[in-house]
Amino acid sequence: MPPQVPTSFIPKKPLDTGRPVHESGGMGFLFFIALFVFIVSLVAAGGVFAWSNILKASIASKADSLQKAEGAFDIATVQDLIRTDARITNAKTLLRSHVAASSLFAFLSQQTLQSVQFTSFDYKLSTDGTATMVLSGIADSFSSVALQSDQFGASKVLRDVVFSDIKTSTSGAVSFSVSATVDSSLINYGKSLGNESLQAALAPAPQTTISTTSPQATTTRR
Repeated sequence: MPPQVPTSFIPKKPLDTGRPVHESGGMGFLFFIALFVFIVSLVAAGGVFAWSNILKASIASKADSLQKAEGAFDIATVQDLIRTDARITNAKTLLRSHVAASSLFAFLSQQTLQSVQFTSFDYKLSTDGTATMVLSGIADSFSSVALQSDQFGASKVLRDVVFSDIKTSTSGAVSFSVSATVDSSLINYGKSLGNESLQAALAPAPQTTISTTSPQATTTRR
């Protein structure tokens, strides 16, 4: 009797195809990362939205406070104060640039010796606020010219004092020229106000008697 061949072709055991089976652990880790990023993005968007609302509320509150503060002032009064401030500023500018030549004349009247007479006067303003002064004068002797040179040289408001063109006339008088740089503190009206050193320079000098060898026995120095 021939052996019986089974009629079922379904294998009794699973076939081993040799292919690796992928585990779901890698997919789960990637899903967790994507979920974390998504949650962080939602939180960040919510924070930005909340912060934007806070800033808008703060700006609105400050704008309201500013409007209330502006309403507390009278517009006409504010405009008057602005015009007054502009006038004060212009006055200060004019004061700083105003030149008072009268201070220079007062200085010369106090620093010139009685034996010296100035016959011409000229000065030129410089851009730095100083001035160049040129004088022509007559003195009764060479000693008076020397004393006048010392007087100008000791001044704190004159610089680069130079006596030149010293000549003797037939009458015995001595003519000369003087050039000097005048400090801005003397001719600038704004600087001269309240300047104690300048007031001291303009104050009359004490009368002193200086003996000389000229024919005049004494020369009075002011």
